[in-house]
Amino acid sequence: MNPPNNDNNKLISQRAFSVSLILINILAHILLEREIFTCTLVNRWWNQLATERLWHRFRGLKNNSKTKSFEKFYQVLVSARDGKCLHQYGRYVKILDLERLELDQERLLMTLECCQRIETFIIGTKVLNKNQMDKMVSRLPNLKFFKFSDSVEINDGEAMSVIADYCPRLEELELKKDISCFGEVLFRIVEQCKKIQRLDIEEKNYEDQIMIPILENIPEITQLKIHQCIGISEEVLLKIFKFCPKLTKLNVTNMHEITTEFALATAKHFKKCFRLTINKVDRPLDSCIEASENKLNISLYEIDLGMIIDYFTNRKEKLRELILSGIELSKLTLEIICKNLDLYTLMLSGVEELAKADIIAAISELKNLKIFTIRFSRVHVDYLLDDEKEQLLEICPNLEFVRWHTIPYNLRNSQNK
Repeated sequence: MNPPNNDNNKLISQRAFSVSLILINILAHILLEREIFTCTLVNRWWNQLATERLWHRFRGLKNNSKTKSFEKFYQVLVSARDGKCLHQYGRYVKILDLERLELDQERLLMTLECCQRIETFIIGTKVLNKNQMDKMVSRLPNLKFFKFSDSVEINDGEAMSVIADYCPRLEELELKKDISCFGEVLFRIVEQCKKIQRLDIEEKNYEDQIMIPILENIPEITQLKIHQCIGISEEVLLKIFKFCPKLTKLNVTNMHEITTEFALATAKHFKKCFRLTINKVDRPLDSCIEASENKLNISLYEIDLGMIIDYFTNRKEKLRELILSGIELSKLTLEIICKNLDLYTLMLSGVEELAKADIIAAISELKNLKIFTIRFSRVHVDYLLDDEKEQLLEICPNLEFVRWHTIPYNLRNSQNK
């Protein structure tokens, strides 16, 4: 076997670090700016790529009055625009975060004029009208995400329409409660911005007749949040998965029309979810569905637990974790759960009328159970005895941890002792 040739290795290394894509990827994983700064001193090629990385994002900080960081940033931008700098720094800025700064309109617009390639623009502490929005957004042709801080207010329902006119590449849109946006305006946006992948709608008076065409125009969306839009009926909710087949994350909260039927429709769409949480809430408006690829959280005022368990019993993909909170759980229901679901984790809270013997008998059906917790709603509880813990270990050989009301038992450790 020939010994390694150091000259060849050095040559390969030099060639690798001269490939822009490789070097850009390396620089993207260096977090500290002072470390990236040293890369600018290697050679002209490294200087170019490292400078682009350093200027990729500007974030205004609260201590700007002391550091004057924005003023320095702004002066360099203007100098670069006028050809007085080695680099065109404004072309490198992709993320501009001004959430913590208060800028006058002229300074803000000039900054945007110098940075024509901004993809994410974050703004805060402003009351915006349509004229101001028009002047800002018209300078953001490459915008993918326009983020408003919680302090931003837009009272003109037509103001957001400028996004439809100037931002065809928009991918994410957040319409928080203080951001007024008529339903017809949102329809124009989704109709013109075909690349939208995430949409958040909070406290809007949208009704079915406008919400349906909005959903029809976002087939590529992967994340959808609808919060407290009480004018939307369950009929529309049930059509979400028909119009948005690529959803990987869903959050529907504080809605009157959320029922077990919509929960099941969500479960059918998120076929790979292995963790199910079901909560009983006190008011219909507190109902919500939160789903991702692996988890499904259901909070309902009226719950048909039997329908849900029946669905997961017959589903091809197995449910592995089940969490029930505040659910009226009978001996028969617990037996059905344990006999028909192959669970690794079972967590129950707010349990009322279940005897200790019935609980132990039911969970004995879960041969692969690893974690079991139960918390009773009553004050006086029969706790586990030593022989009952040994019985659990024999019945459920994989069981590792039990929490019985307030007392935890690490069964593996106790067995080793």
